Amino acid sequence: MLKRLAFLYRAPGVLFAAIFLVAGAYFGSSRDFGSFLLSIPALGLLFLGALIATVWTTRIKGERRSATVAWVLICLTPLAYLCSYGMTQRIRFLLWAPAHYRQLAQASEKDGIITGWDSWGMAGSDTFSYLVVDTQDRLGSKARADQWTKQIGQSCGLWQEQKMWPKLYVVTTYTNCPYDGVQPAD
Repeated sequence: MLKRLAFLYRAPGVLFAAIFLVAGAYFGSSRDFGSFLLSIPALGLLFLGALIATVWTTRIKGERRSATVAWVLICLTPLAYLCSYGMTQRIRFLLWAPAHYRQLAQASEKDGIITGWDSWGMAGSDTFSYLVVDTQDRLGSKARADQWTKQIGQSCGLWQEQKMWPKLYVVTTYTNCPYDGVQPAD
């Protein structure tokens, strides 16, 4: 066990880069404004630490392989930040669905909103997400999204759609446009 931890002493760039990657994925998985504000200095300091540790590993210790791994991790961090929210929503749905299978079975028979899914914003500018059913399973296209929105009696358009399961989507409305007065869960 101690020999495996000795690697971290020999390659601190990899350790700092891995921490930077995990922090990037963590902060990217939340749409909370406070989390976003905290992510700016936290990720900035972690980036600086990973950068210094990687350069130190390369220049002083001559560990080129470790430095390459660290640079790859550092370069993957923005991608992890951007992709982690969608993955978090998929995991959340996979954990939510078994506990609510009756609600899903009843709702999947007609187009509509199953439940409020998520919300974020500040100072009165809120954005809402909903778990919805599209019986034609074509909500990914812009034309179908507009048609579906009118069909369920809503005037607001959809900003983003993410397919969770056949006929089930998480849709995000434009800012300050709640559907049917359904308040999404926090």
